[in-house]
Amino acid sequence: MDELPTDLDEGLSLKTLVGYVNFSEGKPDPRFQKQLSEAYRILALRDEQEPWQVLHELLRRHLEALKAGGGAFRDVSQAEAVVSLVFARLLPAYRAHHADLLFHQKDADLWQPFFLARAFEAVLAQGAPWTEEERIVTGALHQLNDFVGHRPLAILETRPQGEPYDHERVRPLPLWIPGAGAAWGRYQEVVEKALEILAATDPGLLAEASFHLELLEELALDPRAYDHGHPVNRRPNYVFGEWDPHHLDNQGRFRRYVVRQGILEALLDRIEHRGDIDRGEVLFEAAAVLAGTILMAAGTSGSSPTQYDSTTSLGTLLPRIARYRDAFYTDLLKKVAGAHGARLQQEAGRLRQPFGGARQHLNQYLTRQRAAQLQQRHLALLFAHMGYPEASRRQAAAIPAASIRLTSEILNRLTTGQGLVSRGQPAQAAPLLPEVEDLVRRGIACGALPDPWNLLGFQGLFPLSPAREDSVRDLRLDELILMLEALFGLYARLLSEAAAQGEKSLVQELQPELRRLSAWWDRFGSVEVSDVRRLLGREAAASAEGVARALTLWHERGQAAGDLAFWRQHLPEFHSPKALALVCDTLLRKQDYRAAMALLIYWLGQVEQVPLENGEFSFHALALRWMLAQSTGERTGTAEAWALTTRFFDYLEANAEDYWQVPVLETEEDPKESAEEEDDLYSAAYADVTYRDSTDDQEDSAVAEGGVAGGAFELEEQAESLQKRLRFLATVARLWQIAARGHPGMGAEPERIETLRRWLGNAQANHQRLLALVDAVHAYPVPEPLGSQDALMEFDRRRLLK
Repeated sequence: MDELPTDLDEGLSLKTLVGYVNFSEGKPDPRFQKQLSEAYRILALRDEQEPWQVLHELLRRHLEALKAGGGAFRDVSQAEAVVSLVFARLLPAYRAHHADLLFHQKDADLWQPFFLARAFEAVLAQGAPWTEEERIVTGALHQLNDFVGHRPLAILETRPQGEPYDHERVRPLPLWIPGAGAAWGRYQEVVEKALEILAATDPGLLAEASFHLELLEELALDPRAYDHGHPVNRRPNYVFGEWDPHHLDNQGRFRRYVVRQGILEALLDRIEHRGDIDRGEVLFEAAAVLAGTILMAAGTSGSSPTQYDSTTSLGTLLPRIARYRDAFYTDLLKKVAGAHGARLQQEAGRLRQPFGGARQHLNQYLTRQRAAQLQQRHLALLFAHMGYPEASRRQAAAIPAASIRLTSEILNRLTTGQGLVSRGQPAQAAPLLPEVEDLVRRGIACGALPDPWNLLGFQGLFPLSPAREDSVRDLRLDELILMLEALFGLYARLLSEAAAQGEKSLVQELQPELRRLSAWWDRFGSVEVSDVRRLLGREAAASAEGVARALTLWHERGQAAGDLAFWRQHLPEFHSPKALALVCDTLLRKQDYRAAMALLIYWLGQVEQVPLENGEFSFHALALRWMLAQSTGERTGTAEAWALTTRFFDYLEANAEDYWQVPVLETEEDPKESAEEEDDLYSAAYADVTYRDSTDDQEDSAVAEGGVAGGAFELEEQAESLQKRLRFLATVARLWQIAARGHPGMGAEPERIETLRRWLGNAQANHQRLLALVDAVHAYPVPEPLGSQDALMEFDRRRLLK
């Protein structure tokens, strides 16, 4: 760039661009916007790969020349400051602000001519003094970031603000502005042609689609990566685009339409791989499909936020949208003449829809994109859980969605931290905790992870429209809770290991951080929602700190193996599966098997107060670990391990009480016989009474047909208890198998043979009783439904439960 490109100077007059920047207060000027687009076009002809950088240098040099020449541009201080602020401060600040959300976008894709125009307008709108750079850049960022799309907000008294998070909002890339036309770039031709098609479309059809071209102030591109795992995808036509719900005029009408980048890329893909078909024809077909998708998405949004209220569900809109979509394509096809029209008519007959080639290409492109994203997401998370962080990152990097990349990084750190703790390296694992928390907060702040306020505000649902029936389960909230649960679990394990090693300073450092994390999480009220996993931060923190205190005292006592008196003293402090599991896990890793056995037996004895399972904290998993430790490695076949194993089973049988026995299905007498007996008992009292239908609803029964179900369903009341007891019996069976196979060195000693026979006899008896239980459950009747939709759904639920 030693010499100024003369063709640019001659074609545009840099003096005009400088004039706007030097004298404007930020009001949009179509002439300035169009000249920037033209500048990009000319620079592209010169094969400039970074036209914004070249333009920056051209403007800077031109300002120096004008200042030296005097005249009207003797004072160009505003232009000099604004040019520097835009290129040197605002663009890097925008990049940093959206480092997570827009990490997939290259500078060349973001710094498009009309985006640059909006950046200049935002800086100019902040006003002098131009030396206050922080104020100007902050204000310009706030003005630029004005789009979030369909984003339901939970309005709660406890929520500090009823707005999306700052990093959720982005600046859509303007593709077309009235007066300036379509911006130079890859999408220019297809955008221009699509708007021409819309301008020639029947006004009545446009009105039915809630699209008025004369009201369109900006057609823009959503720069965010499309996340196929987001529940908003259940909203019809959302994949195509939407009216910006927050860009309104003074009459409350939508004025900016935002198209998804994937749609334009799919259409360009067909143009680039058109084969022998004329490019102009394929371009027209791509523009026709773009116009059609705009009308479909506009019809879903309506022309204003008040057009559809809670009485209008998305299901009622779909037939109308499909009707005018078909009318649009059919009418447009009739307008295409000549060989192109004949080819399209033949194609429509073969594919059974007008413009079927372009439309089906778009659908197939999106389907492949979705399948690839879901597949690579699964692989990225699988590798993260398995402990292969680099493989996980490679899979996540192939997906532009920020949610997958951040989730992968979170799980990688959690898995790495668990591995370090298991290897007895708590100090090395500790730095990962704030990194995980930072990633979680960043993910929430940019919208990559769900807003936890939606747990309480929407009861774990995601509203697709104002209609209540259009809400769907937000599975991302369940994943968020699991991640937080794993983070609390890592804190707890790290505290336990540090305490067991006597690292008091690390324990004291981690405890306030854990309390702060728990206070942050608990304010979202997840425990108040019945349909999501329960996670109470203060409960997790208290449990972890209690275990750490006990293990600290154990370490100070000398970590004596089998110190049952010490643990008997502290057992009453452990009130949750998590606390018992953490202590038992530590004892197993320290190979204190006697104390670990005592803890497991105590846990079993408290089964009515402390469940045997709560998420990852499981009596069953720890009991199997304990048994494997006796039956593998150096302890295999030793007399000490065999003696401890037999004693473990004796203690299990003595403390399990009802859990040791196969449950029996408790049923009352036949409901029909009971009803007949009751009728006989009271029939005499009502022998001469005539029934009068006071409801006058022509129903002869007490409950109108269409009630939920006929009769109680006792199996549902017993299901949870049955499941817990059967789970315990399955664990005992596995323990018997491990113990029987794990001590071959004991030989055929009479005592061992007798023990194995006793176990076998118990297992065979359990098998027979389990078969009887299966028969009883099979024979238990599911009450017949009464005919309504709710009754049929309840019948199906009960049938699946059985």
